[in-house]
Amino acid sequence: MAQSKDLIDIRSGDLFHQPVPYGLVYPTCTADGEAPPSQRGRTWEHLTASGRVLQPVSR
Repeated sequence: MAQSKDLIDIRSGDLFHQPVPYGLVYPTCTADGEAPPSQRGRTWEHLTASGRVLQPVSR
Protein backbone atom coordinates (compact mmCIF):
# COMPACT_ATOMS: atom_id res chain seq x y z
CA MET A 1 0.00 0.00 0.00
CA ALA A 2 1.39 3.40 -0.99
CA GLN A 3 1.86 6.12 1.59
CA SER A 4 0.32 9.54 1.12
CA LYS A 5 2.35 12.62 1.92
CA ASP A 6 1.45 16.05 3.30
CA LEU A 7 3.65 18.85 1.97
CA ILE A 8 4.21 22.52 2.75
CA ASP A 9 5.53 25.25 0.49
CA ILE A 10 8.28 26.78 2.64
CA ARG A 11 8.04 30.12 0.80
CA SER A 12 4.31 30.77 1.16
CA GLY A 13 3.16 28.35 3.87
CA ASP A 14 0.52 26.79 1.61
CA LEU A 15 -0.31 23.14 2.31
CA PHE A 16 -0.47 20.36 -0.28
CA HIS A 17 -1.30 16.65 -0.32
CA GLN A 18 0.18 13.93 -2.53
CA PRO A 19 -2.01 10.82 -2.20
CA VAL A 20 0.21 8.57 -4.36
CA PRO A 21 4.03 8.66 -4.58
CA TYR A 22 5.09 10.22 -7.90
CA GLY A 23 1.46 11.20 -8.52
CA LEU A 24 -0.25 14.56 -8.71
CA VAL A 25 0.04 17.06 -5.86
CA TYR A 26 -3.20 18.73 -4.71
CA PRO A 27 -3.48 22.05 -2.82
CA THR A 28 -5.14 21.66 0.59
CA CYS A 29 -5.27 25.20 1.96
CA THR A 30 -3.45 28.50 1.78
CA ALA A 31 -1.21 29.80 4.57
CA ASP A 32 -4.09 31.84 6.04
CA GLY A 33 -6.37 28.78 6.23
CA GLU A 34 -8.57 29.63 3.26
CA ALA A 35 -9.50 27.22 0.49
CA PRO A 36 -7.08 27.36 -2.44
CA PRO A 37 -8.30 29.20 -5.56
CA SER A 38 -7.82 26.02 -7.62
CA GLN A 39 -7.95 22.48 -6.26
CA ARG A 40 -6.69 20.89 -9.46
CA GLY A 41 -3.81 18.45 -9.09
CA ARG A 42 -0.43 19.44 -10.52
CA THR A 43 2.74 17.54 -11.26
CA TRP A 44 5.75 18.03 -9.01
CA GLU A 45 7.62 19.49 -12.01
CA HIS A 46 4.89 22.08 -12.64
CA LEU A 47 4.91 23.23 -9.01
CA THR A 48 8.70 23.54 -8.77
CA ALA A 49 8.85 25.34 -12.14
CA SER A 50 6.34 27.88 -10.81
CA GLY A 51 8.54 28.66 -7.81
CA ARG A 52 7.12 26.32 -5.18
CA VAL A 53 9.58 24.80 -2.69
CA LEU A 54 7.80 21.77 -1.23
CA GLN A 55 8.96 19.93 1.87
CA PRO A 56 7.27 17.15 3.89
CA VAL A 57 5.25 18.41 6.85
CA SER A 58 6.98 17.45 10.10
CA ARG A 59 4.68 15.71 12.54
